[in-house]
Amino acid sequence: MNGKERIRNTIAGRPVDHVPTSWYQHFPDQRDNTVADQIAWARAAEMDMLCIETDGYMQFDCGHTDLSRPEVLGALRPHSAHDPYIEGQVDRARRIADGLRDGPAVTYMIFTPFSTIKHSTGSETLVMDLLKAYPKEVRHAMEVIEEDNFCLMERLSKEAGLDGIFLSLQNNEIDRYSRTEYMLELAPWDRRQIRRAAELFPFTVLHLCAWRGVPNRMSDWRGYDCEIVNWACHVEPDLGLRSGRSFFRPEAVLMGGFDNRPTGILNWGNEKQIKACTKQLIRQAGSERLILSADCSVLGGTPAEHLRWVREAAQEYAGGEGG
Repeated sequence: MNGKERIRNTIAGRPVDHVPTSWYQHFPDQRDNTVADQIAWARAAEMDMLCIETDGYMQFDCGHTDLSRPEVLGALRPHSAHDPYIEGQVDRARRIADGLRDGPAVTYMIFTPFSTIKHSTGSETLVMDLLKAYPKEVRHAMEVIEEDNFCLMERLSKEAGLDGIFLSLQNNEIDRYSRTEYMLELAPWDRRQIRRAAELFPFTVLHLCAWRGVPNRMSDWRGYDCEIVNWACHVEPDLGLRSGRSFFRPEAVLMGGFDNRPTGILNWGNEKQIKACTKQLIRQAGSERLILSADCSVLGGTPAEHLRWVREAAQEYAGGEGG
């Protein structure tokens, strides 16, 4: 059973030979559009599913224009389907999927329009201020980015050979917006993107991001429809991997378990410690509809060997070595 088969069976609730693993990591070095590095890392970690990170494309490409200016936001136009901004992402996804054809399942990360503006300005709070002061201009920019996202997803679904899509939701931290503000201003964009992804791809991984270390208002995202849900078990209060069984819908595959931060065991643990932690997670959450992963992107310095130990521990557990 290869990684693709293991992930498909897990989603369908069918037996697997062991609990699969999935990881994602940033690749700031843009050589070869990160293709060679991402393929090499996926193989070294012996993972069952790779999410392709979008370094180099997280910011909206509008030349050197300052996206923090309201007149720029109000004048944005979508890219053509074959603009280098779109073409480069399709090229990356296609070549990575081709390079891993007989190995892990492959997904591609997509951010919401609000997050893309946030990444483009380089500020966590500026986009919030802009939305309050210039709502018309910001909403126009979000419509443009949404159109780009839909165009990109359509091309990825037809041309890249991906197994699924990875949608990152952000901006719902308890210190950012009230529930009313989030549900009015941002939730509709979440839902449209999730619906379009479901129309185009065999499965969706929904990443409920808490990379700042601030808890999200998880109840707002609880009912979103997806096959796999990945969240920050070590950030969200009282919502560890085991608790996810009763919090999310019963059919959802739970993905996570490991703290990706420098203090997490993935970074400092030895083989015995990481394997013991892995087996404990499986015992607590159950081995069905489970993918072992991290709360968010794995730190660049995390040894691939540490990720392999998680896979080996899952194999040992399946073989009766529960520890």
